[in-house]
Amino acid sequence: MTERDGFFEEILSHGPSAGSLVVALTRMKAEGRLREVVRMCVRFLDLYPDDIRLRTLLAESYAEAGFIGLAQTEFEKVASMIDRLAPAYRLLGEIYAKQQRHEEAADMLRRYLAHCPGQPEALECLKKLESTRSLEEGAVETEPPAEDGALSEDASPDALVDFATPTIAELYCSQGRMDAAIHIYEKVLGRNPDDHASRARLDELRGMAAASSPAAAGRPPAVLRAQKERLILILERWLPGLREIRHA
Repeated sequence: MTERDGFFEEILSHGPSAGSLVVALTRMKAEGRLREVVRMCVRFLDLYPDDIRLRTLLAESYAEAGFIGLAQTEFEKVASMIDRLAPAYRLLGEIYAKQQRHEEAADMLRRYLAHCPGQPEALECLKKLESTRSLEEGAVETEPPAEDGALSEDASPDALVDFATPTIAELYCSQGRMDAAIHIYEKVLGRNPDDHASRARLDELRGMAAASSPAAAGRPPAVLRAQKERLILILERWLPGLREIRHA
């Protein structure tokens, strides 16, 4: 045993804090001592069951050692812990909004909604922030949305290009104007390629549009049935948010 190994063992044998554990075990993991890391993580998670860093280290060690099922179980626990902490994004977004830091506030609310979709207050606040940010960027005057939150049936996506936001896209989607919603999301991603939530939603809408196109008519029944089931799942997931947007 080297002097450094002895140092780590000394730390681990004297009731270390969670922070000291993570430092020592991360170094051991980098050295390839996965079995020891797993053993220590399991041991000390009895003492610190809510330490997300220690839980993540265990999951990563399982994955690197090839125990995929065990890694999945631990990563699911980590994801659940992150979801419980998600309200921090909403609270930070509210603080940023009060400080007139609209872009940062909107980003925090998007992160919150990614964990807790369909929350009406957060959706309403995000819609206001996106509208405010568009105006601050010097967007041109266009016909305003109707008071009930719906867009005019004659409103062209190109006319609203300067107001391109996920909220506008979802308003089009709620009216069944899929092509217009896709067009708006493409504009959103053109301005912000790193908006992963909008990219995922765009892929979903494109899939829905392709499944409902005339070309889909010649597909085998089993394929169409699978696509229909997938579309139902997507719509069920987005329906609460769409209702909040439409009736805001």
